[in-house]
Amino acid sequence: MKFRYAILVIFFLMGCEAVHPEDTSLLVVESYVAAGQPLPPLILRRTAPLEAKYDLDQSTAATGARIEFMLQDALIPYTMQGAGVYAPLEPVTAIPGAELDLKVYWGDHVITANSRVPPPVSLDSVSIEVSDTPIPGLILDSVFVDPLLVDSLGLRALGANAREGLVYLVEATLYWTDNTERDGDDWWMRTQLLPRLGQSPRLSNFFLSPEALQRETSVPFVNAEQRSWSGAYAVQVPSSSNQLPAHGLRISIVRGTSAYAQFVSGSSNPGESEPPSNVTGALGIFTGLAIDTLTIEVQ
Repeated sequence: MKFRYAILVIFFLMGCEAVHPEDTSLLVVESYVAAGQPLPPLILRRTAPLEAKYDLDQSTAATGARIEFMLQDALIPYTMQGAGVYAPLEPVTAIPGAELDLKVYWGDHVITANSRVPPPVSLDSVSIEVSDTPIPGLILDSVFVDPLLVDSLGLRALGANAREGLVYLVEATLYWTDNTERDGDDWWMRTQLLPRLGQSPRLSNFFLSPEALQRETSVPFVNAEQRSWSGAYAVQVPSSSNQLPAHGLRISIVRGTSAYAQFVSGSSNPGESEPPSNVTGALGIFTGLAIDTLTIEVQ
């Protein structure tokens, strides 16, 4: 009889759990504080089951949170101004070098994060070089490979999945001044070339990538103050008689923290279930960064 009673209790508890499921959603924090710019909104959203449709609306917004945003020693009042969007009551500029501290009180949860605003960064100049004629090669998905390198790279087995193509190689060299004054912080640089090719696929050269993420101290100096980075991309053409199609090229450099670098790397790695986060008690990213962008016409 006692055994039967125990079984009934177990089924009763299971039934209660089915009727009142535990809320296992987590908070996702997102905010990028740009040097010399007004403090940005803080986005707070709740996770949802993988099989559920995820809408950026009231159903996923984290409402009713209390925000403590510290810029250096100043407490900046934040208030919710939309579904899960919290913004400062007054415009405040992010001071380069300032410490950032965040506390979010949401229900029974306390979420914390800290970062630092890096020194501002700006592009001093950009040089563009284009191959004189289209270069023949093999195209594997979005990667262009010189056919002379197929054997040495061990790619012969992939030959059946490759197609021959002609491309112009475009190389861009970016120059910027390192104004960090060697302050001892672990600054990272993200350099990026984003060609606007319309319907044409964006191809990367096998060795020269259109994007890099590396410690700024590992980027070589070209003189006493300037560092430089070169990247390349390929523009496919139908035949050797075709000229390089004119197109826009967006160039950007971002100076960020190591937390920003880890988050970007994790976001682009399909093997990561969740990108690394510098937020305690939640997912997401809260970081300072410095940005400069330039759009030019390549022809």
